Amino acid sequence: MHQQKSSSSGPPESDLSSFFAAFPIPAKKEPDVIVRSMSFRSDEELSSRSSGITALPRWDSSLHSSRPKIPLPFPLKVHSNHGRQSSKHSQTPILENEAEKKEAGLKSGLASLGVKRTGSNRSILNSPQNTGSYGMDDGKQRHSRNLVWLVAAVVVVLSLAIILGAVLGTFVKPGPSKPTPQVTEIPAGMIPTPTATTTQSAPSPTGTKVPRPENQLASVAVTGWRVPGAQGHNSIWLFWQNREGYLSRATYDSSTGNWTRVTNFAKAKEDTPIAAAAVNLSYYAGQEAYSFPAGNYQASVVYLDEKNYLSEWTFSDNGSELGQAGSLNNQKEIAHEDSQLGFYWPQIVYQGMSGEIRSEYFECHRKDQCWYQRVLDTGVPTNGTPLVTSPSGNNLSSTALFYQTEDGHFVYYTENSEQESQLWQNAFSDLIPKDASIASFSTARSDSPDDEALNTYLLWQEVDGTIQMSWTDSDNGWKGPITHPAFAGADNNTALTCLTGLTFTDVPLQPGTELSRCYFQTGLALREVSFDGEAWDIVGVVPIDY
Repeated sequence: MHQQKSSSSGPPESDLSSFFAAFPIPAKKEPDVIVRSMSFRSDEELSSRSSGITALPRWDSSLHSSRPKIPLPFPLKVHSNHGRQSSKHSQTPILENEAEKKEAGLKSGLASLGVKRTGSNRSILNSPQNTGSYGMDDGKQRHSRNLVWLVAAVVVVLSLAIILGAVLGTFVKPGPSKPTPQVTEIPAGMIPTPTATTTQSAPSPTGTKVPRPENQLASVAVTGWRVPGAQGHNSIWLFWQNREGYLSRATYDSSTGNWTRVTNFAKAKEDTPIAAAAVNLSYYAGQEAYSFPAGNYQASVVYLDEKNYLSEWTFSDNGSELGQAGSLNNQKEIAHEDSQLGFYWPQIVYQGMSGEIRSEYFECHRKDQCWYQRVLDTGVPTNGTPLVTSPSGNNLSSTALFYQTEDGHFVYYTENSEQESQLWQNAFSDLIPKDASIASFSTARSDSPDDEALNTYLLWQEVDGTIQMSWTDSDNGWKGPITHPAFAGADNNTALTCLTGLTFTDVPLQPGTELSRCYFQTGLALREVSFDGEAWDIVGVVPIDY
């Protein structure tokens, strides 16, 4: 090691004698020195940093003392200092052996004085004030305490996570994945053959509903229209709910004879009621408040979601096969949990939370404000009553509603465009059993577009499964009931629905019976029958899935 020059500012020798007398140096015991940093400092830096501590001896006194020098190893390799460098040595290579000699000499000198070096390169006395009660310094004690608190915090967090996970796992269970909607084209002549009718119990006349078999549809709905002209054809849309709780549809195009089946397009509550209606978009041409997807016709299906909110899904004749959510969803109107649904454009009927019969009417007074609700002036219905509606006057001058009262009677309610209503409580007397499946449809009474009268038909199922029909085709009241062999084999408690063509203000119902069709279940098949004004014929089977 090279000699350092003594500083004139160092302490006198008498101070050193008193210092060493107060702190005797053990002969051979190495002091407990903790070196927290091995960074190299120059002699000048060390001298200047130590000059402010007047209680320590100067380095020149220590180096000129009679203590023997400590031999140090001398590394031979040379490297550059890539750490943080002072401006004085910023680019100058240094000998590692020289640096380590200086550092080791410094450590040895501090150790012989009972001094330990901290991470800040300051030297302090290894005094009792700087050690714990077990000989551990304050840094180690703080480190141990921090470690204990850290471990405790981790344990608490993990415990809370386990408890929270168990609680959430109890109440929030992952639901099944949503099935992918599928579109299937079914060519004419490829309709599946109906299966044998299953044996089921009959509807209960006392009002006690029997459980449905697994493959029996809770509800089915139909709508459609006739496209006029030389290339005119019929378009028929059937809707139902499958076993996974999703809605599906099958659409028939008479110009090709083909069916298109679309499954899993919307989720609904289990055993949801379903109703459907269609609209000719030319009804609203030139009215800025109305907004529809591009197309000529729109089919809409309404149902209840899992919270019993009224929900709508719409399909344009020129749009996506999967359709889209309708504007009714924005209304957030809630229905009675047992409510059924009726729908003929532009009016939906349902039961409110108190069992009253309510109407949602589509009429856009402002853009995006098109559904308006009111309570119909009906009698008191029974909860869960069937709600079946169809036009009773041409040009939609009046509509008919069939429902069941608390005493079990089915009544006939009509309302005109001025919201004036009439109620026939004894129209069917005791003909229709309580909780029976019912459906209705209408046809033009004459070929004259000025004739406001329509023929209205009501179908229902007897306790023994027979489907009956009553009708009114004059001002002399209701006729019937009669049955027909085309309805033979209908399942007990079958869902039942019928189709009426389109009529609207200044748009009369087209004459003829091409769209006069009804649908019901026979075994696993959904049978389609048509009416020619006098009799019924079996058309075939709708290609549904379960």
